[in-house]
Amino acid sequence: MLNFLKDISFYKHILLALTTLVLLFFGWLKYLDYYTLHNKYIQVPDFNNLPILALDSIVEANDIRYVIIDSIFDRSKEKGIVVKQDPSHLSYVKRNRKIYLIINSLQSRKVIFPDIFDLSLRQAIRKLKKKGLEVGRLEYRADIATNKVLDYKINGIKINTGQELYYGAIVDLVIGKGLSNQSVIVPNLIGLSRREANIILKSTSLNIGSEIFKSSVIDSSFAVVYKQFPLANDYNTLNIGSAIDLFFKEIKTSDL
Repeated sequence: MLNFLKDISFYKHILLALTTLVLLFFGWLKYLDYYTLHNKYIQVPDFNNLPILALDSIVEANDIRYVIIDSIFDRSKEKGIVVKQDPSHLSYVKRNRKIYLIINSLQSRKVIFPDIFDLSLRQAIRKLKKKGLEVGRLEYRADIATNKVLDYKINGIKINTGQELYYGAIVDLVIGKGLSNQSVIVPNLIGLSRREANIILKSTSLNIGSEIFKSSVIDSSFAVVYKQFPLANDYNTLNIGSAIDLFFKEIKTSDL
């Protein structure tokens, strides 16, 4: 036994085995770094507002992949563009990482026109909004029913309950005004967007008249009313179905 321990070749083999284990261990760590791309990250590009056709060249240039997980329908945006991404722009990810995208649908969505006959104007507006339909002009007709929906049309063409319409279609309504000349107080629309002003006007049985935009307005969806005619006060009244002219300006950054 003592002779065995005194044999120098025994210690050489022990040292060789330990050295081999250490080298294998560090080699394995290096392999893991290479395989998992340790400390090697790619900055995620901005996919927002890019069309689908442009995605392949972007991901190939950045060594990443993409998956379209959902689509929405937004009339204010171009069809087929990216509206949301995960991870977000400027995040850091490893090579070959999947980027999950939501796009604006290429197809115009269709909805079924609901039954709004004989509903009050307020109820009809709520029901149409829920379906993604917009309320256009209000036409008032002398009728025993007051503020009730008597008919509906698009571009002057009568439509029917259950008919398929494109999402966001503008529906004009024929409303009963009773047998008297009913009037309403002119609402204050200053500071409202076009959409907000339209909702207020429809709920008070009035229409949008002329729309005048300042030359600085690029996108009408980012404009607000800065002037209206007739003016809003406790004394100004209009017959139901009348129109108010609106003047728009762009929203300043300081106003947001």
